[in-house]
Amino acid sequence: MTDDDNQNKDKSIKITQYEIVCRINIIIFLLYLLQSISYAKLIEYKLIDNKQPLSIIHIDPDNYNELYAAAEELQKYIHKSTGIRLPFKHELASCEPYPVCIHLTINHKSNHNFLIEKLRASDGFHIDLSVPDHIWIRGNSASGTEYGVYEFLERFVGIRWLFPGESGEHIPKRPTLMIKSQDIKQIPAFATRQLSGLSNTESQKWAHRQRMKGGIQFHHNLHNIFPVKKYSKTYPHLYPQKNGNVVHDRVGWQPCFQEKNAVRIAVAHIINYFENNQTMHTFSLGTNDAITATSGYCHHDIEPGGLNMWGYPNASNVYYEWANSVVSKVLKRFPDKIFGTLAYMEAAMPPDKLMLNDHIIPFLTEDRLRWVNAVYEQKAKKWVNDWQKKANYIGFYDYFYGTPYVLPRVYFHHMADIYKFAQQSGVSSVYAEAYPNWGEGPKLYLALKLFWNPKLDTDELLDDWYTCCVGKRAAMYLSQYFQIWESFWMKIDNTNWFYNKSMYMAFWSPTYLDYARLTDIQESRRLLEKTVTYAQTPLQKKRAQLYLDAFAYYEASAISYWGLKNKRFQIDKKLAETMNKKRYLLVQEFEKNPFLRHVIRFDHGNQFPALKW
Repeated sequence: MTDDDNQNKDKSIKITQYEIVCRINIIIFLLYLLQSISYAKLIEYKLIDNKQPLSIIHIDPDNYNELYAAAEELQKYIHKSTGIRLPFKHELASCEPYPVCIHLTINHKSNHNFLIEKLRASDGFHIDLSVPDHIWIRGNSASGTEYGVYEFLERFVGIRWLFPGESGEHIPKRPTLMIKSQDIKQIPAFATRQLSGLSNTESQKWAHRQRMKGGIQFHHNLHNIFPVKKYSKTYPHLYPQKNGNVVHDRVGWQPCFQEKNAVRIAVAHIINYFENNQTMHTFSLGTNDAITATSGYCHHDIEPGGLNMWGYPNASNVYYEWANSVVSKVLKRFPDKIFGTLAYMEAAMPPDKLMLNDHIIPFLTEDRLRWVNAVYEQKAKKWVNDWQKKANYIGFYDYFYGTPYVLPRVYFHHMADIYKFAQQSGVSSVYAEAYPNWGEGPKLYLALKLFWNPKLDTDELLDDWYTCCVGKRAAMYLSQYFQIWESFWMKIDNTNWFYNKSMYMAFWSPTYLDYARLTDIQESRRLLEKTVTYAQTPLQKKRAQLYLDAFAYYEASAISYWGLKNKRFQIDKKLAETMNKKRYLLVQEFEKNPFLRHVIRFDHGNQFPALKW
């Protein structure tokens, strides 16, 4: 053997030894890592043991006033579940005499410079369960901490807020409350998440616990910027004229955007608004609402060359050029403000001649139930994509109307698909007109869950809701009831009712009943009666009865319509007349019950003549 061979052999031995050492070190590191992970998983926090409190709620003294409401909610619902009211503490040297501290605090750091990103990030939170005996619920703002509290209560205590009011609270009773460590970090998918038409305090509280939050103004507002009484005499050319007269209503007209004073007046109004409302960070440039099929634009603001994809004359270029001019001037004085507006009717389309200022967020208005039709869905998604080329931020504006519909208008899985697409497409904010009929079950509960996180499993959410609502034995029947009507609405594009010009569906017309089936009404009653029968606890039976009571209005409306209007199913005339009287009596009786009450009454005034028969 040569000297070279010996040297190579020595090197080989050295390399082999080195590799062995490295591998041993890697194994030791992995064992340590696994041990650490196992240890973290084994951390348990016993907050209450057999009706004995073992924890306190520590409120960060630097944010005591901001966090007190969240602490109260945490204390209140742990007490409702266990019967134990955990004490508060804000000056904390130690947890003594309690083993565990639940800390509520705020992380004030933000890596975001622009308001939209700040709004979304500020609602995020971290539930930190990595240190024995210390639970940290740390929000990026006071609202973020509060949402962390609601996540804690839902995940670890089992609380559910199924619908507004105490009857909608699902609160498992437990003498002991013990949780295991896990790291929970959440930020909402959308910066703002809002429903309108929630008509009372209980509904607003309920929605807040589902993490609903506004924050951007975008509604109809030009009548406030250009009040007719103030400017019609001095600047008559600001307004469209009808039969030689200036329009005097809040709706049905827009200012003439190319009139030489249109920018100056708006800039002065908005600067004055921010000077007098220094805590406000947003202002609406939303166009005025329409009266009928027109929003009342000045004729020279309408683009020549036909209609937009929604069938309206196109005024987008002129309107958004005005909006850009106004915003650029206001930003010189207030550089951090956001301006919402409505991509609606004549201003629905993105402008083809300009990019929107980054501080303008258009909310694209559409009843997205229309997406059940593949052709409409394709056109609408192209509309969204076209807007993304012209605006850095867009919002979705939807129409979830429960009232005044006369059948449960539910489309749970379709709704989930819509908001998954919204998140994937970079939509920054979501809003819907709800005007609920709480007889539609988990519809708005699911909507707000999806507004927070569209990636949640829809079936898991629904199954959990049904079980918490009426118990395991009855849940199947309640689920089947809503499946009947979800199936009905998913085929609604096969009807004449579906094809209307508006950006929202024809909620004022009952002709969708021409396509519903008597057997579905009969099966719905059977399923809901089964739900009442098999619901277990008194509270679950009460909830089941509420859904049966709400259904009675749908039933009376359908049967009376078929007997008196379109003569289907050989409905006896006397039965139809009795059912018609019943529907009027029911909406009056429902006024006494917040759950059953119709936010929009079909029988009030002359707003819905087609719903009266």
